[in-house]
Amino acid sequence: MQVYVVDDDSDIRSIVASAVELLGHAPSEFANGQSVLDQCAEALPDLLVLDVMMPGMDGNAVCRAVKEIEGGELVPVIMLTARDSLKDKVSSLDGGADDYLTKPFHYQELIARMKALLRIRELHQKLQEKNQQLQLMQDKLVEQERQSAVGELAGTAAHELGQPLSAIILNCHLLSTVGPQDQKLKAIVQSIQDDAHKMDNLIQALQGAKANQTVTYHGSNKIISLKEKDSELEKLNNSED
Repeated sequence: MQVYVVDDDSDIRSIVASAVELLGHAPSEFANGQSVLDQCAEALPDLLVLDVMMPGMDGNAVCRAVKEIEGGELVPVIMLTARDSLKDKVSSLDGGADDYLTKPFHYQELIARMKALLRIRELHQKLQEKNQQLQLMQDKLVEQERQSAVGELAGTAAHELGQPLSAIILNCHLLSTVGPQDQKLKAIVQSIQDDAHKMDNLIQALQGAKANQTVTYHGSNKIISLKEKDSELEKLNNSED
């Protein structure tokens, strides 16, 4: 894991960097706040060990700036400082720091605190990975449901509308074979009107159909059931007649 060590004192930087290496992680050293902010804009660390009193931008300002970077709110920060007053500690913690260690510090304590925060960081990363996997699974399920609904609707339209449409096409062909005085003409026209009316009813039924009401059609394929809507339309048509 990547650890950024920020201190204007080169000796302190070396000590902290050696502790990071002892934990098996990679340290990067910075002598001032602006240089580490520039690096954070490129790549955030897994842990930030930050001196408070530095020339130019102090550690508290750097901590707040890092926390404002996208993803920076999850970067753990240890503040290192010679200031040990309650006011100073509260100020750093309120600014986003996760831990506070006063100079001179014990080497083993520094290692233990860094180890604890890196463990938390690792847990956050694993949680993010699990959340991303869950989101991908959810998106996949939603897409499968959408495709299933489209397939059911297409199957319903093909099944319910196909028959009257085929009859209309056939009767239109028959129209071209009979004359204006032919006795079959009236029957053909009436048949076309009936089938067109049936298709209109089916379209209305599709508009009010419910996706969870399906029937099995051709093996395991399902189509949307329109029986309830069809019966309602039939009653309505009979009352109008």
